[in-house]
Parts: sequence; C-alpha cells; structure tokens
Amino acid sequence: MRKYHRAAFGLLLLIAAVTPAVAADHNTAAVPNRRPLRATPFVPLPLGNVRPTGWLLTELRLQRDGLTGHAEQVIPQLGPDSGWLGGTGKDAEDWEKGPYYVKGLVALAYTLGDTGLKQKAQKWIDWSLNSQRPDGSFGPLSNNDWWPRMVMTYALRQYAEATGDPRVVPMLQKYLHYMLAELPHRPLHDWAKARAGDQIDTAFWVYNRTGDPAMLQVADLMHAQAYDWTDIFTHNRFMQFGNDIMPQHAVNIAEAMKMPPVWYQRSGNPADRDAFRIGLGHLLRETTLPLDVLTGTESLSGRSAIQGVETCTVVEQMLSDETAFAILADPVIADALERTAYNALPGAMTKDLKLYQYYTATNNVIAIRGGHGFDQDYGDCMMPGPVSGFPCCCYNLHMGWPMLVQHAWMATADSGLAPAIYGPTIVHATLPQAGAVTITEQTDYPFDGSIHLTLSLTHPARFPLKLHIPGWCTAATLSVNGQSQPHPAAGAFVTLNRTWADGDGVDLSLPMTLSTIRGVNNSVCLCRGPLVFSLKMPQQKKVVKPGPDGFVQLELTSPDPWNFALNINPAHPADTVAVHTFPMPPAGSPFQPDLSPVTLTVSGKQLPSWRMNWTGRIAEDPPFSPVSSDQPEQTVTLVPFGAQTLRVTAFPWLGRPAAPAREFRCDFHNTDAPGWVTYGGGWYVENGQWCAPTTAGIAGVMAVATGTDFADFTYDADVTPASSGDTGLIFRVTRPSIGDNAFDGYYVGVSPSDRRILLGKGSADDNHWTLLADAKLAVQAGVPVHIRVVAAGSTIRVFVGDIAAPILTVTDSSFAHGAIGVRRYASASETTRASFAHLSVVSGPASQR
Repeated sequence: MRKYHRAAFGLLLLIAAVTPAVAADHNTAAVPNRRPLRATPFVPLPLGNVRPTGWLLTELRLQRDGLTGHAEQVIPQLGPDSGWLGGTGKDAEDWEKGPYYVKGLVALAYTLGDTGLKQKAQKWIDWSLNSQRPDGSFGPLSNNDWWPRMVMTYALRQYAEATGDPRVVPMLQKYLHYMLAELPHRPLHDWAKARAGDQIDTAFWVYNRTGDPAMLQVADLMHAQAYDWTDIFTHNRFMQFGNDIMPQHAVNIAEAMKMPPVWYQRSGNPADRDAFRIGLGHLLRETTLPLDVLTGTESLSGRSAIQGVETCTVVEQMLSDETAFAILADPVIADALERTAYNALPGAMTKDLKLYQYYTATNNVIAIRGGHGFDQDYGDCMMPGPVSGFPCCCYNLHMGWPMLVQHAWMATADSGLAPAIYGPTIVHATLPQAGAVTITEQTDYPFDGSIHLTLSLTHPARFPLKLHIPGWCTAATLSVNGQSQPHPAAGAFVTLNRTWADGDGVDLSLPMTLSTIRGVNNSVCLCRGPLVFSLKMPQQKKVVKPGPDGFVQLELTSPDPWNFALNINPAHPADTVAVHTFPMPPAGSPFQPDLSPVTLTVSGKQLPSWRMNWTGRIAEDPPFSPVSSDQPEQTVTLVPFGAQTLRVTAFPWLGRPAAPAREFRCDFHNTDAPGWVTYGGGWYVENGQWCAPTTAGIAGVMAVATGTDFADFTYDADVTPASSGDTGLIFRVTRPSIGDNAFDGYYVGVSPSDRRILLGKGSADDNHWTLLADAKLAVQAGVPVHIRVVAAGSTIRVFVGDIAAPILTVTDSSFAHGAIGVRRYASASETTRASFAHLSVVSGPASQR
C-alpha cells in the first residue's frame, strides 16, 4: 500500500478539475494530501463535479421544493434573527442550528446548480466570512463554543470548493491559528471533544491548500484533547464512561466513525486504519438496524426492533462512510453506505421530502403522540413533521442526499475515476492523460442492478476505471463495448485500465438475488441487493399541527393487520418469495408504496400473540422464530423500507420450533454479548461482567437471553447490585418490552438501600408490578452476591450465597416457562452500576442444593 501511495502522489495533483462547460461556478481540482499526510487511494471530487440524474435528480429537486427550500420560512430559528445572520435578540439561535442547515444547503445548492438555493446560502456564508475578528475568531459573539464552528467551517470549505471564493482559505487558516492559540487554555469539551474529527478533517483540508505547518499542529492538539475513538471503537468501550453520555450518544458515534481513518492520514498507525471496520463490527452485532446504521434513542439502544435511529445519525453515518471510503478504499464501507442511504435516509422522510421523523425504527406500526419509554423520549419523536422530536435533525438532515451525490464518484490515486456508490449520475472531470472527461451513469440502481457507463472524451486516452463489486453480488458480469470481461469477485474492486475513446461503453450487471438478515429473536429481514423490504401498510393521516403548503405534523395509523409471520426458509428465501418489477414512476419519488419499481410477495399468517405493547404506541418485538399459527394463510406484500413511515421489517417466520436448549451459560468473556436483547439504555460487557446502564429514561431496564426457554430449572448468577433500587434475575419471561415492568415473568432482586431481597412478577399488558414475597437481607451496593433460583412447576425457591435453606419460597402459576435474563430497577440516580456475571441455567427438575 505504501508503494502504491508514493507512486500516485504526483499524479493526484492534476486530476479531476471540473470542466468549464458544465461548471456554473468555478473551475477547481481535487486536492490530494501533502506530505507528511499519507496519500489516499481515492480523493473526493469537489462539490459540483458530480450531478444527479434520473431518480436521484428527482429526490434532490423534491428536497429543494420541500423542507430544505422552505426551512427559513417554516422553522423560526432559521429566520433573519439567527445569530449566524447577526441577530442578537433573546431568541437569536447562536449554536449549531444555523451551521447545520447551511452545511446541507450549500451542498444541495451546488449539486443542483440551483440559483435560488445559492442565493439563500450566500447570505449565511457572507455573514460568517465577514464576522471574523482580528484574533481569528468568528461567528456570534454570544457563543464561543468550538462545536458549531466545526460545522460552519465544513460548510465554508464546501462553498470554497464549489466557487473558488478567494476569501475562504485565508479565513479558515486564520481561524485555525486562533484555535491553536486558544486550545491550550480553553480545550475541547462536550460535543466538540466528541466530534473533533470533523475539525481535524478541515485542518487537513486547509493544510493541503496552504502547506501551513500550523494546520498540522492544531490537528495534533485537537486529537490529543478529543476522545480516544480508536480505542473506543476497537475495544467496544462506548458505554464505559460512567455518566458521561458523549461516547455512547449515537449521533456522536456515527460522526466520530470518520475520526480514526481521518487521523490515520497523519499517524500511519494500523490501529487507526482498522478501527472503522472493527467498530462497525461491534455495532452491527449489538446495536444496528438492518440498515448498517446503529440504533440510538438517543444513546446506544441495542438490537430490539422497536428501538430507532435519529435522522441526524443517518446523515452523519453517511458522511463518515463517504470520508472513510476515500481513505481506506474498503468495499465493505461502500456496501454499508448504500444500505444506509437507500433505506434509512428515505425511510426517515415523507415522500415529498417536506416532513421527517426524529426516530426511524425497524418495526414502527403506528406514529401517534405520546411517550415510548426511550432513553431520550419525546411525545412526537415518531411523528412526521417539519420539526420532530428534539429540534436538531430538522437542521442537519439537509446534507444527506446532496453529499451522497457529491461522493458518488471519486478520483483515484492512479489518475482515474471510480464510483463509490452506484446511482444515476454524471461526473465531469479533467484527467492528465485525457483532458475533459464525462461519464454518464445510466441506471435505476438500487431498484435494478443494470448499470451502463458512457464515456465522452475529446481524444483517446488511457486511464483506469475502478468499479467496486458489492459483497452481496456473487454473479456480477462486466463488458466493455460489448466484449465480456473476466467475472469480477464479490466484495472487491475490478480495474479497467485501457485506452478509452469517445462513446465507449461499460456494462456492469449486478444480479439482485434475495437474501435475509437475521433480526431480533431470530426474525428475518428480506433484502434484494442493497434494498431492505418492509410490510406494505396503508397509512391514514391526521394533521395534529397545521402548517402552510403541507408543512404539517402528522399522526399516522393503519387500518390493516401488521402481525404476520412469513412462510419462508430464511436460508433460501427465493424458494417462496416472488419478486415483481415495474417501470420507474414517470414523476415523483420511486420511494412510494404504490409506485415502487420493485415489490415482493410471500405467503404468511397472522400471529395473534404478537401484539402492541402496554403503551399502545409500540409493537412488541417479534416472538422467537420459528413460530406456529392456526390462522389462514394469505399473501403479504413488501415494499422498500424507504417507501413509507409505518412498517414491519423484522418478521417472525413459520416452522417447527426447535427443542429448547437444556443449558445456558454465559461468562461474558469478551466485549460482545451476542444473542442478548436489551430494553432500556445501553448495556455493555466489561471485565467479564454484563453491565446495566447507569443512565436511562426509564427506571426499569432489562436484558433477555433471546432464544432461551426454561420451565423447571436451576438458575445461578453473581449479581452486583447498584446503589439505587434493586438488581437481580428475571425468568420465565415472555413479551419483554420497554417499560419499568413490561414483561410477563418473574423477577428476584436485591436492594442495598432497603436491605432486602424481593420476588415478584411483571405484566406486559399494563407495565404493572406485583410483589409476591420479600425478606431482610444485608447486601451492599457494588458487592457481588450469588443468587440461585430453583423453579419446579408453581414453586419458586430463592437461595442466596451459602445459605442452605431458601430465603424465599413462593407458589404462583402465572407463568410456566420462558426466557431468562437480568434486570435493574433504579429508584434514584446511581453512583454504583449494576452488573452480572457467571450466569448458568440448567433445565430439569429441581436439584438438591
């Protein structure tokens, strides 16, 4: 890799200038890294070099005519009183909202080449440039936080790439000198400490254009003051910072994923290079939706299908993927980017792009006002509106589609071009061997796998095209001017290095076979290529907050049933699932349920035992598969995840349930906890212990060992109680959900503050707690106590430590069998966390103690 970089460095200086014929703004070139920064395999093209066509153009125009183009009219904080326009009144917003919006507005304006949007952006840009003070600081005087300036400096550099405005680079250089002087006595904190990778990336951007060594010095200083994200991602330490929520906050994590690869350009440390892939692996196993983006409401929230992801997280994850792909050239990142961009992003928006929802969940069958029990809960967090949930995403979402288009093509280190993701686009570039080059990508991808590239050149020239083959495609075919090429391998790059002539064509076929992703409780999510599919559900809309021109807030319900189990074999879905393809819609977004270019049909049966949870605002997680149902079989239609707001994506499937395991043991010997489903906050493994969160929006949190099913058993575990409330074991559990007592099953817990042990049961129907028995017990917070539960029929006996006789004996026949797990109930703020170790369950008649 080093040899490859050294040879390519000089050539990169010349590549990828926008041609004057298509650039309405400025003729600029992609700028590679200067030494001592490491050269990268790819270099993103400047904003405006890549333009959307086809359905992508439709999406960006809908965004222009939707929330982005009208944000200043429908969101008051973006009005003329904004602190980022010089407003100084008591309601003048002077933090992140204006910069977030401008970052996306600039990207959309110059990707579309839209005059009206450019004019909207210019007043924000001019004010920021003109606000710079003699010491180098800039922005509203009322707020000197580093974080919002990280966002605005990114917007300014994007604007500079698109326009060549000579004011920007000196202004950014002066500001970074100011940071270098200030940071030693005013260090990064909070959001800036978590998101410093963005500003380091900008410091490298300025260094590459000026050669000013101070830019590297300030980057070094920021890296030293920031969270050690390489360590956090590598060793899965997101939750190990006590009451400091920054490293566990999902938006921070998505944004910080770019930090290790960005820093790798400076450090050359393999640990920085590898942290992205390793961290993604941890997140995919423990917290991720089937969209390659993590759950977080707002902190990491586990694998439950009813947990969601902020729209902010979606767009930040996309930008991190785009940035990391250029540096690492890892096809896995391109696959992840496509799955997030083509599912989670449209899934968070209404199809006119006027409204969005704060949280997007795998299964979301109703969107009405009221609490859901999330870590950070908002009454409207699942409801589409121009503002939904906490007001951050309405400002930040605007960069999603245009920055995807900007990064759809990149310059290569060997003086060629490469598509980072596939979609209908046109790229204009100037290559040293060829001069002006235009490549038109004709495709309906991701709805169809046929991709045709047409090259336009002024004269024949030799240069490479690098194409990534998605990891899901094992039967790709490739031809040049009708001549077949060797079959490319899945999950790799294929390089076409030849002499190209005007009119040459490349055809890449990516057959989209059906596949499945396993979800919570062994459920299945159906995929075709990069698209994930969800139940087609009619959506009934109720306006709860009126607004002009469709900028309203909605409640959504569906009159149709949703609780289906599918009749499929997860290993061979094509045997029972039919694929239907249709022409692209002549107008409007293809992400519409009735106009989708591809749908799936499969037989299924309703599952009456799969119900809404006690709130009436969330579906319970799908029961563990395979399942059985006595309901009549019927045809179920699925549409792309992004086609609607209400959805079921993780389905149980029909079949003969396997006999439950007779034993279950878990020593939590590494940083992951595969198979566990958590409800409430972010759980984590540390030093062989399964640790409950110390911060959560609900008092009762639990973790269930999915797939376990015990009737008569002996259950042993070491329980370390928290400083507040009680901590212990749950068993014979079914229908777990979010809520203090939202489970059918039993719980035995120890309470240091009350010096007692208790045994009771929860209720999934109404979140109600029933105490069955309790006894005095001297236990201390933070000190492990061994608990044994022996259950035989309706008799439950509880032993503690070395006490030979049961400390509690209860007769209750409410629940005969179910899963095992652990639970913590906090009555107040905790200073000592709850944890569990050495879990062991053995099935069978009660054993002699």
